[in-house]
Amino acid sequence: MLLKAALSSRTLPSHSLRCLPAAHEVSGWGLQLHPHHVRQMINGRLFQIRTMSEAQAASTPGRLFDKSEFSQTLTLKALKVQAKQCQGLMKSFAGYTLNKPRTRCIVSDEGSSTTRLLLLTDEVIDTDQLPQHLVDMIQAEDLAVTDYTLQIGYDQLSAEDIIRKIVPEDVREVPHAFESVGHIAHLNLKNELLPYKHIIGQVILDKNPSIKTVINKVGNIENEYRVFQMDVIAGKPVLETEVKQHSARFKLDYSQVYWNSRLETEHKRLVDSFRPGEVVLDVMAGIGPFAIPAAQRGCTVLANDLNPNSFKYLEQNIKLNKVSSKVTAFNMDARDFIRQQCSPSPDGAQPQDRTDAEPAQPSGAADASPHPALAAAFDHAIMNLPASAIEFLDAFHGAFNSRAHLEEQLPLVHCYCFQRKDESHADVQRRVETALGGTLDGNLSIHDVRLVAPNKKMLCLTFRIPAVVAFAKTLPPKESVATTGKPFLEDKSVNAADSDVSQHSKRQRT
Repeated sequence: MLLKAALSSRTLPSHSLRCLPAAHEVSGWGLQLHPHHVRQMINGRLFQIRTMSEAQAASTPGRLFDKSEFSQTLTLKALKVQAKQCQGLMKSFAGYTLNKPRTRCIVSDEGSSTTRLLLLTDEVIDTDQLPQHLVDMIQAEDLAVTDYTLQIGYDQLSAEDIIRKIVPEDVREVPHAFESVGHIAHLNLKNELLPYKHIIGQVILDKNPSIKTVINKVGNIENEYRVFQMDVIAGKPVLETEVKQHSARFKLDYSQVYWNSRLETEHKRLVDSFRPGEVVLDVMAGIGPFAIPAAQRGCTVLANDLNPNSFKYLEQNIKLNKVSSKVTAFNMDARDFIRQQCSPSPDGAQPQDRTDAEPAQPSGAADASPHPALAAAFDHAIMNLPASAIEFLDAFHGAFNSRAHLEEQLPLVHCYCFQRKDESHADVQRRVETALGGTLDGNLSIHDVRLVAPNKKMLCLTFRIPAVVAFAKTLPPKESVATTGKPFLEDKSVNAADSDVSQHSKRQRT
């Protein structure tokens, strides 16, 4: 006996297969087929799919669908208004007028040269549904209410409207927004939408002329370079692009480097807090979303990233934005970079008692602009690696040269992290103090950046490195400060009475 496709009452594009759950699943295609054949409704008739190749053809990337199937006729409520009243009434009825792509809410009134029709949204079945002040306005202005028939199709429907007509009715959430990275649209489709990913991608292309490539995220970011696997579901498989943020331009390959357009506001907020002439360490710089704007603001920036591809694009973006005289790029481990810049030797080498790593080399960009010398002291350190930046704070412990920094204020650290739903700010502070190996004593401000997920918030933690941490003589403790109940280095014979630390602490307080 033939299995009949489980069809909804809506008209379906020929791309869509909906089969009974009892049918067998075709691995890799998100389809379910009877061992012999399945019937599918297309354009009002039934046909049989007997082979695997026919089933796969129905889900082939780039397969066109019949846009005429989205044509529909709407019967709208319309207000007959004087031509000179149009603009004023459009403002008064804002939110209740027709709002669809490539359509106008003001149309001509056949048979009259002095009046127009103001079309209301298709959600208004009767004008009595309108707010009372609008009902009163209709009566006061003596506006006639009439029906208007509007024929709309694929071009007049939003991407969300079209996708809802494609996917099963029991799918509650459909993509209505996406992250835009240059010409690339980034989607995070749920498993139930994967069988429709190619047609969803095509709809996104059709409705967004600036988008040329649509990708779907596959899996989570689980590697040290902060990149994720992606699937090109529509458009050209070209993942190198260019983005703009405020006055800066950034080239990147989205498949090789980390980029998050949603952090644009945070990039500006932090950079705006810097003063021209300050020295900034960007410890996990990526392709430069903090480093380049900071240099444009007049700061000297030492920018580092472990990912060789991020380093490559960072160097390109330094040239692209003409800030080579302000930014030096490094490609090294974050801990080694921090320790080298906290206490560099005259030739830029790392102090021998801190690491066995080779000294970092600056980018050596090929243009004629000179690179800044390595800083003996810096004002800010940015650590934008929310998943694990706190773990790198131990690099500051005892890393500073007391003679070099005695006359200088110790730097501010801007450390990004994730806060779990069950964590308080006090819990986050304890994590920071554990990694630092010393207490902050109230020297911490916390800025909420964005809600990443219902149970996950991104924070920016800003604090000045305590002198007792900066000039410590021993390694950070393994157990938490909060656990022991005692601040680290309580032994006065070791470090707390050190004259350099005491003098520096007094200078910071003044």
